[in-house]
Amino acid sequence: MTAISERIHQAAGVVVPGSAEYRELLASIAEGASARDLDDTNPFDQIDALRSAGFGALRLPTSVGGGGLTIRELFAVIIDVAEADPIVAHILRTHYWFVEERLRQATAAGYQGLENDRWISLILQGKIFGNASSERGSEAVGNFKYGTRITASGDRFLLDGEKFYSTGTLFSDYVSVWADVDGTAVASVIVPTDRDGVEIVDDWDGFGQRRTGTGTTRFHDVEVTEADIVSHIPLDAPPEPSYQFAFLQLYLHGLISGILRSVVSDAVELVAGRSRGFSHGPSAELNRDPLLQNSIGTLASTAFAAEAVTLAAADAIDAAYASLDDAVPDAELAAQASLRTSQAKVHVDEIATRAATALFELGGASAASRAKNLDRHWRNIRTISLHNPASYKASAVGNHLLNSEPLPFNGYF
Repeated sequence: MTAISERIHQAAGVVVPGSAEYRELLASIAEGASARDLDDTNPFDQIDALRSAGFGALRLPTSVGGGGLTIRELFAVIIDVAEADPIVAHILRTHYWFVEERLRQATAAGYQGLENDRWISLILQGKIFGNASSERGSEAVGNFKYGTRITASGDRFLLDGEKFYSTGTLFSDYVSVWADVDGTAVASVIVPTDRDGVEIVDDWDGFGQRRTGTGTTRFHDVEVTEADIVSHIPLDAPPEPSYQFAFLQLYLHGLISGILRSVVSDAVELVAGRSRGFSHGPSAELNRDPLLQNSIGTLASTAFAAEAVTLAAADAIDAAYASLDDAVPDAELAAQASLRTSQAKVHVDEIATRAATALFELGGASAASRAKNLDRHWRNIRTISLHNPASYKASAVGNHLLNSEPLPFNGYF
């Protein structure tokens, strides 16, 4: 355990966003982030530091020992962490979704017994929950058809299958698995990552978000108890309104917003560190060069716009969460959350990749130095934005506005 995480671990409660301890923790995560990217180093120490600081419990009510943050406030933290290191922030995506699911289901009982809930207790203990949902193969993404299966075997269940894009699972204590049940339903199963039969392979080879543990997870005769199954959904059941998919999608744009902050700070540093310009340039003093000033001003405005749009969409998710009645949100507010999140993606994806490219115009050929590693911003943004095509989002939004067609309903939209 690092010195900073050990000290925070000894403090009571969850580190308060904006506090001196919070800023110090983020600074420790930012330190060496570029070098970790260059060296392909997994950020185990940084995840442990966030774990010890209670970051996994930021959304839980203060009455049970959590941070009590709203969804908007949580996204502000996600942006802060992504500015420090987007790899670290991305690892926690499924964890925060899992927390949201526990909070949503707790509304069915009016939050009664929350302090005795098994999963809430584990979250408060600092346990991290990872992801095993997506699978490779010919099935269309988002159709809830899985090759991974859970089957009955006497008085127990067995889980078998293989998942990919298991972001965060390499760093997690538990993994959330979607599995087929007899071809008639899907179940969400939570198992410890160290349970017999669970194999985590660090084989993600993307050019961006390299060390997020986004690789293969295999399950071979993994024993599952009734208590490990948190949901069971018949495939023919009509879908209930949900803001959870919007939460998962907007999280990615929280990451991009944080990266854009780093693009701006690196742009300023790049210009400040240059000792020469061009003989035909408008100013010998580069900080006085109106073209460079314009470029940095544009980058800063882009970063502000991305963050503002992301937080505005988070407000829509907050409204849907506030409307929960017996674990189901108001249908109109849930649809609005999905719409705002989709609109955010269409806009942010375009301006962010453009900004990450424009950064190089401020430094000339030297900006391409591998040691500077400025390309990591473009690589990370481009990889994050590839999760779901923006063109499909834009088309669906247009169809909704023109023809009142509902937006697609699955975890990949």
